[in-house]
Amino acid sequence: MTHADPGHDAPRLGVGIMANLAIAPFIGTPGAVDYLAVTPDMFWIDHGSDTGGAGRRFTDIPSWVAMLDESGLPMVSHHIGLSIASAIPTDPAYVAQMAAWADRWHAHWLSEHLAFVAIAEGQGASAAGLALTAPFDRDVLDLAVERARYVIERTQAPFLLENSPYYVTFDDSDMAEAEFLNRFCADSGGGLLLDLHNLYCNAVNYGFSGHRFLDEIDLAMVVEVHIANGSELGGMYADSHSGAPPEPVWDLLDDLVGRAPNLRGITFEFHDSYLPLIGFDGVADVVTRARRSWKTHA
Repeated sequence: MTHADPGHDAPRLGVGIMANLAIAPFIGTPGAVDYLAVTPDMFWIDHGSDTGGAGRRFTDIPSWVAMLDESGLPMVSHHIGLSIASAIPTDPAYVAQMAAWADRWHAHWLSEHLAFVAIAEGQGASAAGLALTAPFDRDVLDLAVERARYVIERTQAPFLLENSPYYVTFDDSDMAEAEFLNRFCADSGGGLLLDLHNLYCNAVNYGFSGHRFLDEIDLAMVVEVHIANGSELGGMYADSHSGAPPEPVWDLLDDLVGRAPNLRGITFEFHDSYLPLIGFDGVADVVTRARRSWKTHA
């Protein structure tokens, strides 16, 4: 693949799951899933940029990495630390680590959220502690495009941007979300990771049609989709990854799969703390239903 490829030349992986230690016994069963979506930031310790030459900045967490060694499954990388919408300089060491990880595990593509987690503080930056909503502004678009181009060039891998749930809106945004995502793809050479549960969250909280949103997106740029569940929190519907997707998310998946010609994977996300509620049988049911949609509509 060339660095300008948004993932269309990647293999059609099928149905995968977001990797965490809780699902290690499940993925150990042959054929349980087709691939793993790995959040590398959970598999390493970032000791910070001020190590002063005393040691490596990034070190493995052995128990988590051992799970990958044992799985033998294809992988994709889903990052949470790039902070693509931050108005601070790109962290080249972090991007180098993204590249090293992708090369080490032969990741078919890399992805990150449309959000920022690093904020300016004095002459440096500090972590906000959570993903913060980015307005759909031209300035933010330019920041995201520039950073995505740098990542693509440095990693020589396809790069996808994920739509995020947002719990605040900005009345003076320059464009709608769909236009922002379409422009990002056109200007950066990247593709889309379309999180259908994030879309559902926003549709519930702000009263619009998720299916109409799909009509506004360039679905040819969608390489991966996420499915998940959520919960009510403080009067809002939140993306909590709490178990099997609700029916409206399945409806969105069926709508999208038949219209996204370059879709390469469907990833089920759930937080490991909810495993006692859903169980491995419940996880298997989600994978089975997603495979049915994949085969029927693709």
